[in-house]
Amino acid sequence: MLQFNRQSIRSIHKQKGFSSVEMGLVLLVVALLVVAAVYMYRDNLRKTSVNNNMMHLTSISGSLRSVYGQANQYANVTTAIAVSGAVVPKSLRNGTATTATNTFGGTIEIAPATLTSANDSIQITWPNVASDQCQDIVMGVVSEMRKVQVAGSDVKPLDGQINLGTLTTQCDSSPNVTLNFFVGRS
Repeated sequence: MLQFNRQSIRSIHKQKGFSSVEMGLVLLVVALLVVAAVYMYRDNLRKTSVNNNMMHLTSISGSLRSVYGQANQYANVTTAIAVSGAVVPKSLRNGTATTATNTFGGTIEIAPATLTSANDSIQITWPNVASDQCQDIVMGVVSEMRKVQVAGSDVKPLDGQINLGTLTTQCDSSPNVTLNFFVGRS
């Protein structure tokens, strides 16, 4: 028959639960997993926003070239005409109004512009862009554009190459920046 003394019973009782150190380690691991999940979620939201903006800008620029460029009508295009003509995606239009707002809450403006000859292009103004998304958006659509400005400075001169130094500086110039894209005949 087994005999237990008080010392061995106490030893058995001490080993039943988690020690405070073990519990602390478990809580630390759980906290790290939560932090990692939140970081991944926020990064995924940022990437989704970048992709949506690139998709909208590519769609708008392609439609502007195809609808108004083929007919040599850049001089007559306004935001209202582009919105009414379904050049601006429905998800950006402000209800039945002839205005549109980008995903950052900035009012989109579309107007004739002159790059080499009168009214040979259209300027798309994309305001209120979060600085942490600016570079990704510009780099994603730069090949579609003849000229690109960030915060009023040329980051891609007319039909030239993008200047990464200027892009970085201008995107970081404030928490929210305005992007100007020029689409048109070359």
